Amino acid sequence: MARSNSKSEFAERISWPFWLWLLSLLMTASIYLTIWAPFGNRSAIITSLITSTAFIYFSQKSKLEIVVINNWLYVGEAMIERKYIGRVSILNHDKFLQIRGPQADPACFNATRFWVSTGVMVELKDRNDPTPYWLISSRHARALAAALN
Repeated sequence: MARSNSKSEFAERISWPFWLWLLSLLMTASIYLTIWAPFGNRSAIITSLITSTAFIYFSQKSKLEIVVINNWLYVGEAMIERKYIGRVSILNHDKFLQIRGPQADPACFNATRFWVSTGVMVELKDRNDPTPYWLISSRHARALAAALN
């Protein structure tokens, strides 16, 4: 879900894609069979319920909401006023992989999700903040950068 209008507002929610849900379902089925063979149905069902609950919990905890409104950028629980934001760079797939991998700065604020391959780098201009930039996953990087610039 991404939306943008002329008032430089933006909203995006990043949650698990279909293929990740399918992978978790296959893993749960595999665990069920692994437990069922030696211990029977009851143990396999209990283990599968625990595994499914864990996957649902992890999917909820890994959601990322990005909102730009009223001159503030909100990314998950973090927020920053627009006056402290410097240059915003749109990162394509290759550049995003480089910056979140070998070229990463350990002091950056990292709001990335491995299943999203594009994003933005938001450089900060606050002298009191030791964080050099925010690295944010976004499927709508151009719209996010436009809302921040």
